[in-house]
Amino acid sequence: MELHFSLPLQEPPTPVALGIGVHGVQSRTDRYLLPELWCLHLYGYRGTLLLNGETLPIRPGFAGLTPPGHPVVYRYEGRSAHLYVHFRCGPVADGALLSRVPAMQDLGERFPAFYAALEEVVLQPTLPAYRRQARLWDLLGQLAEPAPTRGATTGLHPAVQQTVERIERGLGEPLRVSQLAFDAGVSYSYLSRLFQAELGVSVIGYIAARRLEKAQLLLTQSTLPIKTVASAVGMPDLHLFNKTVRRSLGVSPRALRQQALRSSGVSEE
Repeated sequence: MELHFSLPLQEPPTPVALGIGVHGVQSRTDRYLLPELWCLHLYGYRGTLLLNGETLPIRPGFAGLTPPGHPVVYRYEGRSAHLYVHFRCGPVADGALLSRVPAMQDLGERFPAFYAALEEVVLQPTLPAYRRQARLWDLLGQLAEPAPTRGATTGLHPAVQQTVERIERGLGEPLRVSQLAFDAGVSYSYLSRLFQAELGVSVIGYIAARRLEKAQLLLTQSTLPIKTVASAVGMPDLHLFNKTVRRSLGVSPRALRQQALRSSGVSEE
């Protein structure tokens, strides 16, 4: 991943379009060109990106940055959802230092926190514009910084920490405990015992809880279609999604959204 771009960060960027993009359903290939806008993506799936004649791998936990005027070709392996922000940078003053940012980089342990921060920018329609700018500005600055040295402890067993991060990146995907255990280098039963001992819940229970929390956030802090929310949290069966939300939160997804919209004064689209 040697391709870098010079990003002007002397002034806060201006978000123009942001949201959750879902691709790879109708077509496995997409072509894009943003003539005047930069594009930031956070990925939770596998695929490739053709940019400036180079084929860049897309993997869960990666962040991608594309400058204005650069045609790109995405190739997906199936249904693929990502957070995106299209933004405009201010003018570059003479002699100003530009930040060198990789076109694609693995955020590793930084990804869950980075995703949560960008998700807040994308999904909170009532966030004041200056705060949205400031948070995006900070996140772009983080992308220009070298990754911190690995090894900082979280107090969790490494297999649990790795699995928690993998779950966070893949809430919209099918998640199998056997595969999670294999990826973490431990057995199914050992990973289950670790989760129960350290988090007080089974792996399946943890996944279900995080999906419900994510669904509640998307339903109350965005106007995304309910069907899109269901798919984004790994429950594309709308009947099952409605039943799960109603059983866990006491109201249907639509009622939950209407309550949140009434309290914030935002109209449902």
